[in-house]
Amino acid sequence: MFKNKVKLLIIGAILLVIGGIGVAFTFNSNNVVDRGTAYNREWKLADGDISLIKLMGDEDLQVSVAESTNGKNYVTMSGSLSKDTIKRLDNSVKENQDSLTINVENKQEWMSFLDFKIYGEQQVTIYLTKDAKLAQLESNLNSSDLMIQGVVADNVTLTSGSGSIEAADLKAKSIKAKNNSGDIELRSIAGNVDVTNSSGESDVLGMKGDNLNVSSNSGDIEVKQVKVNTAMFKNSSGSIDGEQVEGVVKAENNSGDVDLSDLSDETTVTNSSGETDLSFLDVKANVAVNADSGDVSIEIPSTFDGFLDLRSNSGDIKAPNSKPSSDRVIKVRTSSGNIKVEQ
Repeated sequence: MFKNKVKLLIIGAILLVIGGIGVAFTFNSNNVVDRGTAYNREWKLADGDISLIKLMGDEDLQVSVAESTNGKNYVTMSGSLSKDTIKRLDNSVKENQDSLTINVENKQEWMSFLDFKIYGEQQVTIYLTKDAKLAQLESNLNSSDLMIQGVVADNVTLTSGSGSIEAADLKAKSIKAKNNSGDIELRSIAGNVDVTNSSGESDVLGMKGDNLNVSSNSGDIEVKQVKVNTAMFKNSSGSIDGEQVEGVVKAENNSGDVDLSDLSDETTVTNSSGETDLSFLDVKANVAVNADSGDVSIEIPSTFDGFLDLRSNSGDIKAPNSKPSSDRVIKVRTSSGNIKVEQ
């Protein structure tokens, strides 16, 4: 019985080696890897303002906007795709209109799971004349990465089912980014921003506008160098990190740490489970922290002469003396956790 088991193990190992050699040979012979067919397209747009540029499909896209040098609005696209996808793309795009929809949906045959498709990024460039304005840029990708740079529009809406969203140097009245499973990173943004992420990191690095809203179900939130009237952060599971956030700040976390530094305006933090660390350059308005389970640490400038209203059901409190009659109040409540205020 034992000898038979040993023989079976040896035979199994030999078969695995043979299978591995076969897979390696197949990859090297390019029988399985599909790298697509190279293409290059140019589509004319209508003269004047453009109402909508919409991007759809399953392929990774890198999108940019440039000024036209021939006096016409147009869009170029290049890369590698399957022949069927290129054919559908050519048949679906309609030229000479004030809107353009690019759909790179990859409709796979039932046996296509045996193929490994490596098409890489598709390059899309939107060329607009100096006086032309773009009203709406919209993306709705199924499972692919999106990189957008240098877009100026009235509204920008970026949506992905499963893949990263990365945008830089955007200027719009409204910028919305929504992802079901993947990271979102926005850099150098001007306008009102709304970020919604179900599972993935959410980063806003450099932003100026009236309002910033970042909401995540599972994943860290990181915000740096933000100047707004109001910033709202909400996380179900993951940390909230903010640095150099200028404006009224409201942060709510169910499970994770909250770390906000270089604050100066009104700040409200609610944390169910996790550490809360706040650092203020100045305390211009009231501060309120409510923590169920976790320590609270606050750093305030030496010039602060307001009232410290600190209470903990089960935890130590360390803080400097304060003036009860002051209009500015730092109010902290913890159910289970220490409170420390340093000046």
